[in-house]
Amino acid sequence: MGFFDSLFGRTKIPVGKTDQLFALSTALLDIETRLSTPFNKKAALVLRTVDNHHFESIEKDVNDSLHLGGKDMPVTTRHVDDNEGFRWIIVEGTEADDVITAMHLTADLLLEGGYGDSLLAAMFDFSSWYLIYSYRRGNFYPFVPQSRHDRNDSREFRITETLKPYMPIEKDPDRRYALWDPPF
Repeated sequence: MGFFDSLFGRTKIPVGKTDQLFALSTALLDIETRLSTPFNKKAALVLRTVDNHHFESIEKDVNDSLHLGGKDMPVTTRHVDDNEGFRWIIVEGTEADDVITAMHLTADLLLEGGYGDSLLAAMFDFSSWYLIYSYRRGNFYPFVPQSRHDRNDSREFRITETLKPYMPIEKDPDRRYALWDPPF
């Protein structure tokens, strides 16, 4: 942030941190075993919606890159814009590592394209709960929806305690944002 930015109260949106995302690959077996919930091999990247031609070109490059290998990374992707103004890039596959790698590749391509400040979160579906990765903070946290807009805080706490030895966990509960109604 420059002098004039601080003088006039402007803040620069931090660029997404993608480095810690692969912590999920190494921790996945422990998570599934210790919590008795399988990873459904579905994930979503959540972005602030950007309306311009260059962004659409980046999205096409992402799709082309993910499907270039075909058999090497058999994943499917789709894009959904929700009513809140966010774009979801949903990735599904038959292998957990393929889904996680596709999520990382997608985030890296968006960073390279200059859209790192649009990266908000990655969401991984574990049947009855979700693991969310905050690109701004570089940390994971569980999200356990209990009803339409209510969270199961005690279960989130137990999951957090289980995950702590395996991955970077968000320490500030106020930074653990809910992502309601993911379009999986």
